[in-house]
Amino acid sequence: MSNQHGGRHAGRRPLLLIAALIAVGAAMVAIAVATGALQLGKTTDSAPTAEQLAQQRCQAEVLERLVAPDKATISDAQTQPSTLDVDGRDFSSLATSDQLKGIDASHISVLNVSGVANAPSEVGTTIHDRFDCRAYFVDGALAHTLIVFDHGH
Repeated sequence: MSNQHGGRHAGRRPLLLIAALIAVGAAMVAIAVATGALQLGKTTDSAPTAEQLAQQRCQAEVLERLVAPDKATISDAQTQPSTLDVDGRDFSSLATSDQLKGIDASHISVLNVSGVANAPSEVGTTIHDRFDCRAYFVDGALAHTLIVFDHGH
């Protein structure tokens, strides 16, 4: 009888070993996910989002228009989806930009980037100039930008 009883325990050992290995493996995966070493469900593609592209391009173009772009900064930058205004503020871009001419409006999306350009003046003070930038995307690709300052530059 004791031989049968001992045989039952011996048969459980491999199962207990497998269960222990599974538990240790699960704990290692949980630790890797928690520390960021393993990122489940996240792509490793580091391509910028449309919002990031619009903000980067608009900020670069705003700075290019300033007298001392290397000494200027951008603050309060915000990027928001906007509607295409074919008969209003977007008309000139649609009519004059080679990248947008003839494109059906249903293929164009717009992000509006706004912020403040902070630039030194000739007399040593800092000018704070609000800007709006319209970033036009054709089928998801950034095609054109239009920058409007509150004050002329």
